[in-house]
Amino acid sequence: AAAARLAAAGARLTTVDLTAFTEAAAMLYEGAFVAERYTAVGAFVGKGSPDLDPTVAAIVRRARDIPAHRLYADQAALAALRATALTALGDADALLLPTTPGHPTLAEVAADPLGANARLGRFTNSTNLFDLAAVAVPGDEVAGRPFGVMLVGPAGTDENLATVAALLTPPTQVAVVGAHLTGQPLNPQLLALGARLIRTTTTAPVYRLHALRTDPPKPGLVHTGHTGRTGTREGHAIEVEIWQLPPEGLGALTAALPRPMTLGRVELSDTTTVPGFLCEPSALEDSDDISRYGGWRAYLTR
Repeated sequence: AAAARLAAAGARLTTVDLTAFTEAAAMLYEGAFVAERYTAVGAFVGKGSPDLDPTVAAIVRRARDIPAHRLYADQAALAALRATALTALGDADALLLPTTPGHPTLAEVAADPLGANARLGRFTNSTNLFDLAAVAVPGDEVAGRPFGVMLVGPAGTDENLATVAALLTPPTQVAVVGAHLTGQPLNPQLLALGARLIRTTTTAPVYRLHALRTDPPKPGLVHTGHTGRTGTREGHAIEVEIWQLPPEGLGALTAALPRPMTLGRVELSDTTTVPGFLCEPSALEDSDDISRYGGWRAYLTR
């Protein structure tokens, strides 16, 4: 899916041989570079503190016996692998890789901690050893579990990698309920962030709407729960607009929100949830409950 998104954005895709990357990744645990850990904390580990993780302590203790000539040999091998890897990258803007190849269970990690960590680092361990830059990006779900990717490039290409990563981040949808609705005073804020109206719908019937004493006037949407069983007041389906924002837009919108407004998950009439405008319950004390109107616009034109 990530490769398809990049291709749809106009990227030219090609494949590379990852042998140099994976061989270098294996050297992080299997090579002489673990001697650096002994240099840093070997004396402390040698005292046998009961607070030490036994797996980490075993790695550090084993590093004590690595001969210096092996470190020099591994440094030479790593330099050759790095040269091969950079040649494979060529003039590509980024290398797209899985962040991890799987999701080990706690039991699997306990049974084979070194093996599990080595497998998790199959695509990441070479990054520092090769002095590369990388950015991790959340992806989709595979078999109900999260799957992420990372973009890798030469050192110093962080900004370029972030630009490519933005192409992998899908737009965010947000539910607006009051002053940000189409035609309302704060709607230009959404337009300035590159937002686009997707549809008008309603929330699930588990919300109440209050007219807050703010300038400009705006409503506060609060979740009340279902009627009866919990003793909460009756909920209503409230009109909302669903807007699509670029990834950076949601952060900018959140930063600009004044109290008592907040952003949280809003349940829609079709049972899906999206980020949306909500209100701190403490702000409702001196407000008017306008839920019966079914929305802010209907209240304004009453």
